[in-house]
Amino acid sequence: MASITEFVKRPGLGRLGRPVRVRANFFEVTALPDANIHHYDIDISPEVPPAMNRKIYKHFEALHSEKDLGKIKPVYDGRKNLYTAKPLPFGESAAFDVTLPEDDGTPSGKRPARAFKVKIKLVNKINMEELHRFLEGKGSISPNILTGIMALDILIRHKPSMEHATVGRSFFTKQGSRPLNGGVEVWQGYYQSARPTPKKMMINVDLSATAFYEGGSLVQMVVKMLNKRSVDDLRRIHDRDRTKLEKSLKNLKVYVTHRGENASKRRLRITKLTNTPASNTKFEVNGQQIDVATYFFNTYNKRLQYPFLPCVVVRKETYLPMEICNVVEGQRYMRKLNERQTADMIKFTCQPPNARANKISQGLQILDYRQNEYMQQFGLKVSTEMAVVQARVLPAPKLQYHPTSRDANFTPRDGSWNLRDKKVATGATLGSWACAVFGNERDYPMAAVQKFIRELVTTCQDTGMNIPNKNPPIQH
Repeated sequence: MASITEFVKRPGLGRLGRPVRVRANFFEVTALPDANIHHYDIDISPEVPPAMNRKIYKHFEALHSEKDLGKIKPVYDGRKNLYTAKPLPFGESAAFDVTLPEDDGTPSGKRPARAFKVKIKLVNKINMEELHRFLEGKGSISPNILTGIMALDILIRHKPSMEHATVGRSFFTKQGSRPLNGGVEVWQGYYQSARPTPKKMMINVDLSATAFYEGGSLVQMVVKMLNKRSVDDLRRIHDRDRTKLEKSLKNLKVYVTHRGENASKRRLRITKLTNTPASNTKFEVNGQQIDVATYFFNTYNKRLQYPFLPCVVVRKETYLPMEICNVVEGQRYMRKLNERQTADMIKFTCQPPNARANKISQGLQILDYRQNEYMQQFGLKVSTEMAVVQARVLPAPKLQYHPTSRDANFTPRDGSWNLRDKKVATGATLGSWACAVFGNERDYPMAAVQKFIRELVTTCQDTGMNIPNKNPPIQH
């Protein structure tokens, strides 16, 4: 194991500047576990992503909470680590068979049962007394202490990770979400981390944000994705739009709305779109060819409202009209945001400190540390008030420009200033340069390009730059 770097002690406290008290997005741990924390290795096979691991573990816990777990509430990181406040009743290790039910609670004959093997093995006992001594300054950092801090990290993140969409160390909630362009919305996220500080542990809570697909009607999502005004504008979908749409919808999870509550619980993943509308997409039933629109009318007494839309294909070759599909909420949007979406995302995330503080306080209500049964079992308590810390407002540095500038020496106010009527103290020389025009001369005439260059040169010289060659070569 790599050597652990010792924390360097602070040499002293600064005195420069005006003292001030500020609120920081840290929350004091008012009660820290004293007893050993038991660390187990958990292996779920076959291997699946962390989100599915949590689903499997949640089902396992529901089945085995009473007998095999002895009503102990372990916390799980979604991968390999499980922590408990007490030893589990089965001893050093145990293995369990877990069959994950279909989303609608009924077995399906068209796909194999989702059977998993869950193996749990005790690997370590974390001595929390050592962490207490370290916080008091009576001990050095050690692997045991680092593991203890990691266990606290997983403890505070366990419940929100099991109940909300999770990305990395953050969990996300639709509460306070805002629509972006193109069937996408931004969700507010909350980041938590346990941090050691002198004399006490603190929980750092901060904001994050990421994009999710909008839940609800698939038809309305398609309208937004293709930037149309209404469904009627989709009567003729060009090949380019259809290709774009198929890429955007591939692997998106939907549920159907035409077969009652049980069917609506089953999640189906879109694999592709049909090349033909529902009114002309045919398949065989009892040796006869029938189109999707007619099949839905004959079978479900449902006349399609939008038979001109293509069908989505799920599983192998199951055709579903778009209008009977709803998008499952909470699916992360993994594609690159376009320019408009990026601008809206920036507006959502760039907020003044007081607004950020208010949102963090809202996050504390969602986290609800006081009612967290997992934290209660471990004996961990966290204050819901932001830490108030001593700070100093440092004096602004004096700026010096070229002597010919107006206000060549001045002190900025409120942390901002501009270059109007000012030259830099020592301007650089642009010795060799050229202008490349990404377009033809008809769209970008030579006279317009030369005018742009003259204005650019003048602006640069006004700020103190030296440009000997004022007529660089121009290439379209």
